[in-house]
Amino acid sequence: MSHNLLKGKRGIIFGALNDMSIAWKVAERAVEEGATITLSNTPVAVRMGEVSALGEKLNAEILPADATNVEDLEMVFSKSVEILGGKIDFVLHSIGMSPNVRKKTYLR
Repeated sequence: MSHNLLKGKRGIIFGALNDMSIAWKVAERAVEEGATITLSNTPVAVRMGEVSALGEKLNAEILPADATNVEDLEMVFSKSVEILGGKIDFVLHSIGMSPNVRKKTYLR
């Protein structure tokens, strides 16, 4: 049930990987409550995860970026302002997995 608590708000959500991640659930709920968002995660996480499905579901653009790289973060914020049409009202940073390249999966 939506109460439009975030109606008109713009946000960036970092860290959605699959439907078991906190960021994924927050993204779904934020949009349900009226927010418009962009999604970000590392390029390898975007390739290995399911975030493209979430982006399609929520009509949210995905901006691959390394959250430890200042230039990448500046790009995420500037593109998000452009895409969402104004200042950013909230950010969720929920990055807590690392890739296990040999197993082609993520460690939790």
